[in-house]
Amino acid sequence: MESQLENLKSRILDCHDFESLAIEVFQYQAANNLVYSRYLDLLNVAPQKISNTSQIPFLPVEAFKSNKVVTGEFSSEAIFKSSGTSNSQNRSEHHIKSIDWYHEVSVRIYNEIVGRVEDSRWFGLLPGYSNESSLVAMVKNFMNISDSEESFYMNDFQGMEEELCRSTNPVVIGVTHAILQWLESVAGSVQNLTIIETGGMKGHGREPVRSEVHSRIKSVFPEAQILSEYGMTELLSQAYSLDGKHFEPPKWMRVLIKDTADPMTELERGRTGRVQIIDLANIDSCSFISTSDLGRKEPKDGSNRFEILGRFDHSEVRGCNLLSVN
Repeated sequence: MESQLENLKSRILDCHDFESLAIEVFQYQAANNLVYSRYLDLLNVAPQKISNTSQIPFLPVEAFKSNKVVTGEFSSEAIFKSSGTSNSQNRSEHHIKSIDWYHEVSVRIYNEIVGRVEDSRWFGLLPGYSNESSLVAMVKNFMNISDSEESFYMNDFQGMEEELCRSTNPVVIGVTHAILQWLESVAGSVQNLTIIETGGMKGHGREPVRSEVHSRIKSVFPEAQILSEYGMTELLSQAYSLDGKHFEPPKWMRVLIKDTADPMTELERGRTGRVQIIDLANIDSCSFISTSDLGRKEPKDGSNRFEILGRFDHSEVRGCNLLSVN
């Protein structure tokens, strides 16, 4: 099993034939992931009969709240947990076999889609987040690679602006509510600034649409480059939007838009449905995740770019409690 894992992992980041590699990863996880195997059994799916990705059932993301979703057995080097609005809220947990693998994946994505991590000075606006956050872990690593001081700011916006003005190619990455709070007190005098918003209000009011957030940033920093990042606790990979609308995933990640009433039916481009993701970097957990996000793909765009349009308002997927097999 370990040799099979290393063989698969060596091919993921330089993926040349996504379809065939995804089927190999599916067969590997169906045989070695207890939770996913149980889910396939509940659906009466025979893994050996799966021959293309359109036939693969996607594990509901809610399964990470009540199950240890891992492929094989290992001691976790990290456990990333989803943020919550209260301590009693059930939180997703993603067990990470290799933190180095997570860092290799996230750096490779940023370098290939946006620009070199080491060319910027990094600042984090991530209040309320902790070392259990995959986003914090990623940003800390970016800071380390670029020889930036560990610069996370809670409410010291004046201090952050002073540091920004002294920095070359500063990048501020933060959750929506923190960025909006910062904009209320900032003078807007920073040059060559990049701002990456990651979404998230977490009890700080309604979730504004992305265009609202970007317009607000532009009103304060008209010359700033504004990017968006899409990621989640349950995925190792991220996607980035450079145009304020479409997210670009790495080549080892595919996004499918499925019917909200029938998760096995893929919708045609231009229609809105539930976002399902194949993230081959999730080799140690589950690479086939059905998210709680609504999205779509442009009808005339043949690429894998996608939009995120909101959350799927629903109760937790029926049957997820049956997956408690720890």
